[in-house]
Amino acid sequence: MEPHDLSLVVYYDGDCGLCRRVAAWLDAQEQLVPITCLAAQQAAGGGCPISLEALLAQVTVTASDGAIYRGTNAWIVCLWALRAYRPWSLRMATPRWRPWAERMFAGIAGVASWTKRRRVS
Repeated sequence: MEPHDLSLVVYYDGDCGLCRRVAAWLDAQEQLVPITCLAAQQAAGGGCPISLEALLAQVTVTASDGAIYRGTNAWIVCLWALRAYRPWSLRMATPRWRPWAERMFAGIAGVASWTKRRRVS
């Protein structure tokens, strides 16, 4: 597979308002690598080999070359696919910046989890 043939699928929680907004934001960005955002609930019913429970546990990205990225790695690969954010993704992947990236993305995931619990209550 040639690098220009690479594409990504981002699985997100379709019941989470913040997750839907992040997916819409990704869709609106100029992409160096094509990104398709797909609600985990839809993917699980459409033959995705990853269980719905695993998809909902943390953001998951699959690449057309077979790679699977989860958590912080998924966030970083999404940013890497975007023209405006590729330099940031490369920085976040370094040992110096990785702990900061992990805290930041854990914070985003925590807010998403909190807003979903709050909506259900």
